[in-house]
Amino acid sequence: YWPPQFVIMDGDTLKPRKIVSTRGMTVGTQAYHPEPRVAAIVSSHFNPEFFVNVKETGMVYSVDYRDLSNLKIKMIEAAPFLHDGGFESTHRYFMDAANASNKIAVIDTNEGNPDQPGRSGQHAAPGTGCQFRPS
Repeated sequence: YWPPQFVIMDGDTLKPRKIVSTRGMTVGTQAYHPEPRVAAIVSSHFNPEFFVNVKETGMVYSVDYRDLSNLKIKMIEAAPFLHDGGFESTHRYFMDAANASNKIAVIDTNEGNPDQPGRSGQHAAPGTGCQFRPS
């Protein structure tokens, strides 16, 4: 979890190519968080991008890595305390469990748009993707 950053490395040498800080404002309260942890990194099945869960801020970063000199990062507000996430069976929707806030965020990766995080009931279960029972 520490330091508060993610690193893009060369696949052959494992030398760092790009280091990106995750420090920033939290979803909702807009309070500054100096040490938000990276909880998960999941690769897209269709595009040269990956998704980074920034736990305490509740942000999901959509990282387009086609040009490392001009890295494109879309910061998507999800829900505080993101834990784990993954794709559903079509690999289009990235589902994210925010277990401490009892929410599940769903991001349409074709459109790049998040739905409003839905309440998951008692506890969003992190794992490979999100598992919950609708009420």
